[in-house]
Amino acid sequence: MFESTGQFHRIPVGFGPAPSPRQNKEGKKFDWSNAEAHLTGVVYDVGREELNALLPEGYEVDPECEQPTVLFEVMNLRNLPWLAGRGYNTWGVYAGNVKCTRVSPPVIASYQLVLFESFTDPIVTGREELGFCKMYADLPDPKIENGNFVHTASWFGTEFMRLEVPNLTFRPVEESPSFKPRPYTVPGVNGIIHHRYVPAVGEPGKHDASYATFMPGRGTNLPKIKKFATTTSPLEDIQFSITSHPWEKLPTLWNIVDGLASLKLGKPREFLYQIDDGAGDCGSNKRIEK
Repeated sequence: MFESTGQFHRIPVGFGPAPSPRQNKEGKKFDWSNAEAHLTGVVYDVGREELNALLPEGYEVDPECEQPTVLFEVMNLRNLPWLAGRGYNTWGVYAGNVKCTRVSPPVIASYQLVLFESFTDPIVTGREELGFCKMYADLPDPKIENGNFVHTASWFGTEFMRLEVPNLTFRPVEESPSFKPRPYTVPGVNGIIHHRYVPAVGEPGKHDASYATFMPGRGTNLPKIKKFATTTSPLEDIQFSITSHPWEKLPTLWNIVDGLASLKLGKPREFLYQIDDGAGDCGSNKRIEK
């Protein structure tokens, strides 16, 4: 059997082990130390009821969490070894302090609601090998508009997310909140829960796989930050919008965008922009549900 190689295979399986972020041509791991991640993140308070409505069965915002939050995090990944030095952009949406009751004892961490990516190859590899809920979107590099630092997400010209940050100012890296504990879960610290789902071929409503996975965080290990910036304006001056559109405008994304738009965003808790040294292949993500 081709699976006796102990390496990752994906369709079409007849061509042998597949190119992957998690294995090079020789089937070994890549060296990610020279990769670079530009992170832009903003955290908002959200309503518990609206957030729970977006979680699958067996997941809920931890009842002991006083205030549910959601992190919207853009990553501009550069100099990736598995792409021979190329890069791409992502925009992840993470529910903080989610409790997975599908396993015993329950696991509490961030839950990845959706991860938009600007490039097909990491979407395919990440969905098949990791079970991450990846979707395509056009995610251009950030730009400066009217003095604001701007990120956008769109599909065939229809913009559905926009983040505008005024007065972005670089500060000493020691001031980054990544070095400090927070009252809400940050994916890179406490880990990320995902739900892997694979529909059964020719059987609508049935699945070949449906189970929880968990990718541990870095814990107390500190990130290697090259640069850090934040806004010198009040956090309330940050402009962030999620815009619903008729299905004809977003035929493959309308349900996701409508769901995100249903979140009642409250107080902004935190904003950061930083450049981290190194990245990883997310290979620590493991199935936790039997």
